[in-house]
Amino acid sequence: MLMQTQMHRGVLVRFVICFCLVSFTAAKCDPEMCGSMKISYPFWINNDACGYPGFQITCEDKDIGIPWLAPFLYGTGVGNANPYDTILEIDYTGYLVINSFKIYATSCKANSSGASYYDLPSDGPFTISNSSRFLVVGCNAFGTYSFGGLGKVGCVAKCDSQNDRPYCRYGCCEINLPNNRQSINFTGGGLFPLLDSATNKSYNACGFSTIFDPSTFKILGNKSNRFFGKGRHGSYGLRLNWGIGLENCSMAKETANYSCSSKAECIDSPSGKGYVCRCLPGYEGNGYFNGTDCTDINECTDKKPNMCVGAEGGGICLNSVGSYSCSCAKGYVGDGFRNGTRCMYTSSNRAVFPAIIGSVSSFVVVCLAASIVVWWLKKRHLKLVEAKYFQQLQQQIASRVGRENLRMFSAKELARASNNYSNEMVLGSGGFGTVFKGILWDGTLVAIKKSKQALNLEDDHEFLNEVSILSQINHRNIVKLLGCCIHTKFPLLVSEFVPNGTLFEHLHSEESSLPWTSRVQIAIQTAEALAYLHSGASQPIFHRDVKSSNILLNERLSPKLADFGISRLICASNKTHLTTNIMGTRGYLDPEYFQTYQLTEKSDVYSFGVVLVELLTSLEPISIERVSDEWNLSNLFLSRFNNNRLTEILDSKVLEEKNLQQMKDMGRLARECLHLERRKRPLMKEVVEELFWIRGGTRKTKFHDNVNCDTAIFEQTTISRKAPQTSYEFRSYTFPSAVGSPSEEPFTALIEMSTLPQQVDI
Repeated sequence: MLMQTQMHRGVLVRFVICFCLVSFTAAKCDPEMCGSMKISYPFWINNDACGYPGFQITCEDKDIGIPWLAPFLYGTGVGNANPYDTILEIDYTGYLVINSFKIYATSCKANSSGASYYDLPSDGPFTISNSSRFLVVGCNAFGTYSFGGLGKVGCVAKCDSQNDRPYCRYGCCEINLPNNRQSINFTGGGLFPLLDSATNKSYNACGFSTIFDPSTFKILGNKSNRFFGKGRHGSYGLRLNWGIGLENCSMAKETANYSCSSKAECIDSPSGKGYVCRCLPGYEGNGYFNGTDCTDINECTDKKPNMCVGAEGGGICLNSVGSYSCSCAKGYVGDGFRNGTRCMYTSSNRAVFPAIIGSVSSFVVVCLAASIVVWWLKKRHLKLVEAKYFQQLQQQIASRVGRENLRMFSAKELARASNNYSNEMVLGSGGFGTVFKGILWDGTLVAIKKSKQALNLEDDHEFLNEVSILSQINHRNIVKLLGCCIHTKFPLLVSEFVPNGTLFEHLHSEESSLPWTSRVQIAIQTAEALAYLHSGASQPIFHRDVKSSNILLNERLSPKLADFGISRLICASNKTHLTTNIMGTRGYLDPEYFQTYQLTEKSDVYSFGVVLVELLTSLEPISIERVSDEWNLSNLFLSRFNNNRLTEILDSKVLEEKNLQQMKDMGRLARECLHLERRKRPLMKEVVEELFWIRGGTRKTKFHDNVNCDTAIFEQTTISRKAPQTSYEFRSYTFPSAVGSPSEEPFTALIEMSTLPQQVDI
């Protein structure tokens, strides 16, 4: 009797379970919305009758910085700190993507590592996909991972390891994760201290490790360190596999709770247990009959591809449920498929077809012949123009500087030298052209400047001007012109190659730092070059665009002044030049030149003063990240200097007690160069002399500032050492000082033109 009672109980329990499962799967509900994401079977939010056990989704505002509702996968996460994982994507064929941005381990102490772990419910339907990776990022960083009590697997990332992956450019290593794990423990940290060869000091290196799916990575910024630290500019996710139930397809089809609709096929789950439903070809959507079900795809719309030839070819596409068909329009024969017999005219149209073909062919032949004639005439005209231009150029150079043997390069030679002007050979670009690196046939490295303006015999002043100026300059700190080429649409200048980039890059790059001695030497040699242009050349030359990006550095960090596209030769009897338009670069322009249109050598002195401030502070001339009245570096510097707060903006990388006095002396010199009234600024040869004294330190420069006076007297004491050997005369001089900050009106008028390019032509 007891045995019969137990048998009846077992039958009753199985009946109740089957009844519940049938009732559970029978429910068909409308999708639920969470923010902008549509949630449907087997996932559910509020009504468990509309989903499958273990697929509950919480719709809350849990992530920092997300001001709207977002779906979260409940019951997973990193430790106990965050039991929610934001869902980024749901694919109803067996996987979803969660935001794994907060799943990481890190440490910045040598020989140490942080630890973390990620757990999925062991009885749940979700597993980690084998498309995910374990990643370690950092300089000499290391990380390990393990599953349960199994052994650890790890790797070491080195900074000299180069990668071309969008999510990791350098200093990283990665390992594929095994498929369908539900928990992982991992570590990440620094292996040993790093040595800074410049300072001979060691510092701790940070290490970082995480798990993610590379296909989900998105670049949010242009920083090289995209995973952690200040440069963390990437988002990524972790791919999870899932399936419903415990049976595979062959077993599930025999059960009462089989969920695939008649428009879908059953596929064994990628998670290794259960199954998923995928819509048949010709359908799209949710393949579960108690979900939204599969809907027909209209293959004949523009958004969906089909194999019909199209209306232009006489074809017709006809959509049907789950499929489509092709046919031909009236007057055509064939099956209408592109890979079939297509559609052809019937016999009634065959008489008309040859006539149409003949007319079209004749018209095409006539147009082609006319195009060839026009092309030939244009090419012949261009050759005549080039010959005439070449003759004019030779005459210009001969009349100005008497140099008739300037090397003329062929267009083919320079194209071959620059790899056809490829992006890999670009050295930089400015307002008047792009500079490419070139390798001549004999192995000589050159710089090839390609003008942005096409050849124009009527008004090609910039190119002729730069050739004429550079061809008569011979100075060790000025880029030497080797030749030019006019046999192209855009004129080309060929000059010596300076391999070490620009001063701007060295001062304003996070990876580069110039020592103070090099900065002083660069200032002296650049000033010597400008002094040569102003008073050492056969005719005075005003550069007009002195800036740190036009100062190139060679392998010994010696400067070379470049880019004479807007320079001007000045008659010896007239030391000023009236211009019809203002040309230069924001942050370096002489305010008085901006107001009066009168160009003098003191305009170059002002621009050089800005370069001196850059050498002292490593700050950019214009930066909207500073407060509005200090966007302009000149304003910021003069404000700090005149209030005895200069040390606040000096570059801390080079500021030391032993060179503090030199930096203050250079600051005083920069102040005099930045005086609003050009007559109160020193000459460039006087600037050279002062810089020599600052570097030598054999006597102390003194500018006597007095709030009751508006002048500062530069005093020079007698010295015992031999004066520097230069090509110009050194003498003591007196000039007024800059008391108070300069007026902001001309700077404000220039800065607020935020739509102006870097090279302004007003």
